[in-house]
Amino acid sequence: MTDWATPCSIGNVYRFDLQRIGWTNEQIDSLSNLEMLEIAQTMQELYLQGDFWKHLSEAAEKVLLKKEEKTQKAGG
Repeated sequence: MTDWATPCSIGNVYRFDLQRIGWTNEQIDSLSNLEMLEIAQTMQELYLQGDFWKHLSEAAEKVLLKKEEKTQKAGG
């Protein structure tokens, strides 16, 4: 039986990511692991308030279409 409560991770935040947005190595090195976790949690909250549901719908539809095409090729 499928467990509907099992989470599927949608992303991670790495210190390299902060480098890509222009932070200096000194700024990045000053962050603790707990502060990195806080950044990730804040990103999750912002994403859920923004385009998360739109992106979820688009991604799910894309996977479903791919699955249907695969099924049609196998059956036909």
